[in-house]
Amino acid sequence: MNTVSLDAIGAGLPLAAAVAYLPRTLDVTTKFTCAMFVLSVVISSAFSYCDANAVHVVPGAILLCVSIWLPRARGHNREIPAAMIFALTFISIFPVDIYGAYTCHASSGQARIGGAGFGDSLLHTPLSLSVIHSLIYYFCERDEKRGQVPFGNFLRRQWAFTLGDGKPGAAAPAE
Repeated sequence: MNTVSLDAIGAGLPLAAAVAYLPRTLDVTTKFTCAMFVLSVVISSAFSYCDANAVHVVPGAILLCVSIWLPRARGHNREIPAAMIFALTFISIFPVDIYGAYTCHASSGQARIGGAGFGDSLLHTPLSLSVIHSLIYYFCERDEKRGQVPFGNFLRRQWAFTLGDGKPGAAAPAE
């Protein structure tokens, strides 16, 4: 069995962000996104593998993202922020990484969850999918409002921990 530790940058930083975004994520989650999230976790669990060097987690959350992004082009799913994509993507791959750290046999006998630091997929995968989400939503909203979308306000709405007056369920500020 491996000696397992948690890297502060590669796992601790995205874990803190995912936990901070969790109230807002739960506020905008629908039955459909819950079903896609569960399927994402199943995909990540079923198709991940390890070798002597690392645990390789298949990001099943891509399915969740695509199922959200495709209807967005037709004007649906407007309320889903990039913060939700970050939190759900991290939550779908983190348990698989922990399980792999404990069950796979590392050549040195030591396994670090998020051990690659800034280069670890626990940080890169949620961040890259949420940035892509932000870009898709920005250009969709820009088309809908004929270019009248201030970029700073848009990013604030996508990445804020809360909406409106500081409560997770508050309405988005009017523009």
